[in-house]
Amino acid sequence: MSQTPPTGAAAVQQPLIPWTLSFLRPYRARVTLLAGLLLLEIALGALQPWPLKVVIDNVLQGRPFPEPIAHWLAMATGGRPGALLIIVVIAGVLLQVTNQLVSMYGTQVQVDAGQRMVYDLRGRLFEHLQALGLHHHITTSTGDAVYRIDVDAYSIENLVMSGIFPLASSVITLAVMFAILVKLDVTVALLSLTVVPFLYLCLRYYMTTLVSRTERVKELESKLVERLFEVFAAMRLVKSFAREAHETDRFVTTGHNVMRSRISITWQESLFSVVVSTITILGTALVLTVGGMHVLQRKMTIGDLLVVIAYLGAVYGPLSAIAHTTGQLQGAVAG
Repeated sequence: MSQTPPTGAAAVQQPLIPWTLSFLRPYRARVTLLAGLLLLEIALGALQPWPLKVVIDNVLQGRPFPEPIAHWLAMATGGRPGALLIIVVIAGVLLQVTNQLVSMYGTQVQVDAGQRMVYDLRGRLFEHLQALGLHHHITTSTGDAVYRIDVDAYSIENLVMSGIFPLASSVITLAVMFAILVKLDVTVALLSLTVVPFLYLCLRYYMTTLVSRTERVKELESKLVERLFEVFAAMRLVKSFAREAHETDRFVTTGHNVMRSRISITWQESLFSVVVSTITILGTALVLTVGGMHVLQRKMTIGDLLVVIAYLGAVYGPLSAIAHTTGQLQGAVAG
């Protein structure tokens, strides 16, 4: 018998991550498939820069391949650089197309699992609210309950698909590509990690400061929905006493409060995104400077430097994406 993930007060008392992962248990097969696709996408991403490196270093600049690859390529191309160029370009195209297909399928699996978790949580919230005593339903507005079931149910999808999986992807990608960078240049590999502590501190600061403000916005949005339910439920009285203008003013005032709060928190989220992007840009500039010096000193090839820059983009990209979806994550935590 499957274990039912807790909701309501029981969920609040649990740590966030265990509570979130408890909703993944019924979908182990999909999560396992998604994890496998994630690893495959990381592996394909690690291979993507290498055809360009081969074209620049080995085809255009004539650097020799290591044995036995050199012997095999000589037999396949007859020693003709043009034939080698075509083979490498075709290999690069196949890698790119395969990666896009894997990414597309992964997105479909991700949406499928995410939506199933949303409706699972939504059903359990509905069941939980029905199980509450009559006093709760008398003292709590219907609009707030509907808002919680309709909007807060997406918190589970945002936490997993916009938080856990992108973060896991960044960590694994960082580990894989750092291992490859160490083989190319130890100094450059170590420099690529300099942004990590700054990103961690930045993420931790903004996550702690924005959560309370996000909770406030959700409370205001809930009151806005509550106002609608109150007016439409009592529409006969509103019409009888000609209170349309008064109710409109109340609704507009509440809507303006929600709008101002949402604009304020969006500005803070945008500022956070700019800070994270600036950190990654400075990290890339530092690596590019040192890597360029190593190319001038013949410690690296131009192709090696291109691989390094591509890897930095692959690592920093998901981290920046997390920064751009901070609003969703904060809303999920607040929910």
